[in-house]
Amino acid sequence: MPASADAAELLKSRKTEDRVRGVSLARRLPAGARQSLLLDALGDKANYVATLAAEALGEDADETALPAMRERFDYLMADGPKRDPGCHVRAHLAFAFGRLEYAWATDALRAGLRTVQVEAVGGVPFDTAAHLRANCALALAQIQVLDALRDIALLLFDTDGSASGALLPDPTATLEARKAAAQALARLGDRSALVPLALRLTYPQDELAEVLQECMQAVVELEDPRALELLTPYLRHEDENLAAYAALMIAQTRASEALALLRETVESLSGSPLRAVLLAFLTLRSDAAFDALYALAGHAREDVRLALVETLATMREAASQDCLRGLAGEKERSSKVRQAARRALAETG
Repeated sequence: MPASADAAELLKSRKTEDRVRGVSLARRLPAGARQSLLLDALGDKANYVATLAAEALGEDADETALPAMRERFDYLMADGPKRDPGCHVRAHLAFAFGRLEYAWATDALRAGLRTVQVEAVGGVPFDTAAHLRANCALALAQIQVLDALRDIALLLFDTDGSASGALLPDPTATLEARKAAAQALARLGDRSALVPLALRLTYPQDELAEVLQECMQAVVELEDPRALELLTPYLRHEDENLAAYAALMIAQTRASEALALLRETVESLSGSPLRAVLLAFLTLRSDAAFDALYALAGHAREDVRLALVETLATMREAASQDCLRGLAGEKERSSKVRQAARRALAETG
């Protein structure tokens, strides 16, 4: 019996585990047979089977499958909690609409962007639609819908689901959607997106660090000429990891002021954020940046010199090896730095 017939037979089984195997087998078939079987499985009564089919279609469906996928999306939207608990099927379909730049799905994606679906997860009410909103935002940006900026910008500020008529008590419930909104604003490639991004960074209120990081990345990707105005205040943020991320973004701008800002930031950080800032020096790719990095060998703080050793250990330039040798020979100062430098020299040869 051909593999396609085997898959079709399994998908007709009354046992869910057989239908799961049927989807797995269908995914390995040639394109034509695979897509037809997966579209059938998309309507499976078991949500898990339908989700597996939607995931497969999201990854490799072609344009001929899109009308049927859009029709299924609309059907699920009509009663999400009952027909698509967890929103997994619609999230995968939204991904496919974006990947294939299916403009006819615009209205469906806008509806998904506004969806909040509160379900009991472990007995606790939880919004399961965050990843659906995230994928819809990214898909709208991928399709380059003319007025998608407004929809996506509203999502960026939706910390409690109020844009959809819900009131969610915890901003982490909408975290994934807000991160995706920032990514989508960058993907649009429209300089007008800098307005909501600038507002979010200038007035963060209680916004989570992960979202602010995505906003910083988006500002840099959109090549905002005033990016330093938005990023520099974060170098003094009480969250050292966020401060280090801002330093890295500043380095990526290659602005003339970047090196001085990195040097200043070194003084206020420690631990892994400090090490991240030293690596940001390398992002500048200039002789002045390398010289400033090597100059830290004379820094009064032991932790700065130890972080420098870790950074130099990732480099192969002759000057970096000379700097390591200097640190390995410092007798009047820290034995920890001396030993770390000697280990780094041995490892780098």
